[in-house]
Amino acid sequence: MRLPFFKNDQKIWIGPLGILAFIVFYMIPNHINLFTPSYLPMFDFEKAIPFMDWTIWIYISDYIYIAIAFILFSDRDNMNKIYYSQIFLLFVSMIIFFIFPTTYPRPGIVEYSGFTGMVLNLLHSSDTPGNACPSVHVAMTFIAGFGFIKEKRPLLMIFMFWAILISVSTITIKQHYVVDVIGGFLMAIIFYYLGQRFIREK
Repeated sequence: MRLPFFKNDQKIWIGPLGILAFIVFYMIPNHINLFTPSYLPMFDFEKAIPFMDWTIWIYISDYIYIAIAFILFSDRDNMNKIYYSQIFLLFVSMIIFFIFPTTYPRPGIVEYSGFTGMVLNLLHSSDTPGNACPSVHVAMTFIAGFGFIKEKRPLLMIFMFWAILISVSTITIKQHYVVDVIGGFLMAIIFYYLGQRFIREK
């Protein structure tokens, strides 16, 4: 598949276009359901995991993570393949969310206050507990991190560790099931591979 590639000095456009794709492909099915969302089964150990409000800061660091990754990418071919892999992942995820909508029994946070509570309330008001499986949060994070397989290899382990922390935070703030995280990781592997294998410059 041949697509127009951004030059390194055009990175500034990746952010706005990526945000637009996120709004269209993620937020629309997140707020508009064609079918009734279903709950998924939980593992026993998963039910015992407490709600850790402070991990919201790890959760939202995902956006910083992806931005830093693209700032650090210097290989034009690699940067564009990672970018388009994320866009196609968002598109396919949108189809999954429309056809097989899932949701999470997210607890209320009325007892939380302060700046952390404000951020949690903002998350709950803008991002419903729908679009549960697979976790796009996890998938997008790992795909960006996989970009360091092709360049700046010493950074790979740092970004993988950070991605794992972000993945765990999706569970500790009660936004996702464990199976969502597994699904998101598998989606990241699949779309990274497809992007590297089939995406070429137009």
